[in-house]
Amino acid sequence: MILYQKTFENVKTTNCNFPVEDQFYAYDSEIIVADGITRDPVGVSNLNAYALEQILEKYPRPSGGELAARVVVETFMNTTGNVKEKLIICNQAVKKLNDIYIKKCDYLQNDYYGAVASCIQINGNTLDYAYICDCGVIIYNQSGEVKFQTIDEKETYSDPYINQIGIPWNLPEARVIVRRDYRNNLNQIKDGKCISYGALTGEESAISFIKYGQIELSKGDIVAVYSDGFTPFLKEKQFIELLCNFDSTKFEEFIHSKSLENDKYGKEKTLVLMKIDG
Repeated sequence: MILYQKTFENVKTTNCNFPVEDQFYAYDSEIIVADGITRDPVGVSNLNAYALEQILEKYPRPSGGELAARVVVETFMNTTGNVKEKLIICNQAVKKLNDIYIKKCDYLQNDYYGAVASCIQINGNTLDYAYICDCGVIIYNQSGEVKFQTIDEKETYSDPYINQIGIPWNLPEARVIVRRDYRNNLNQIKDGKCISYGALTGEESAISFIKYGQIELSKGDIVAVYSDGFTPFLKEKQFIELLCNFDSTKFEEFIHSKSLENDKYGKEKTLVLMKIDG
């Protein structure tokens, strides 16, 4: 049973017609959440050279991240197969999008359109999941204990090395290095392991970064499929208590209140909840 589904806007972009770069689909036993890759503002190289209001004004509309996330969700909806096969086909759909809009990728204003995603299918008591990068799936038992959670691949494997680049993100050199060298790059090997992260950009190498598996479910389990904006909430005591005694009004009041606390909670975020009845 689908318990809840919603995208929450970034608190900093309220009332400025900012593109919604999270997209989702939830029906019966199938869910996908896709998060479009943030774009560079048009004509801006040093992000610190402009005030936030100017950055938001110069942000592309429509956004390539929004378009990619929408293509991923629509392709998933209209494709048959298991969840990994579906994400592979979603990646191919993003390639077609980039063939139209990106003639030469510069990893800045003309970076590849792309998205990250997580998805599930439930057959009986078995949940099949697939995801790429920092969208995820988490399962709580009926007591609110976490019985399974996917790994944030970027935070776990890539960020410790990205943080050592020594160039601030506001400068174009940093963004090029991260997007070119640490995204979908199977040759980025450090300490004997690949430290690149994946994204559905249409590149063939993205397929290697799709993670998948199966989990057995029990009656009363709550399955959450989410974009990374919800990650800070997932282990919060009050969040879990509200899940176990779900009331949509109280739940949304908590999310809105928490989102206003600081940037950690205030990003755009999507959550789809399913409760296992049988």
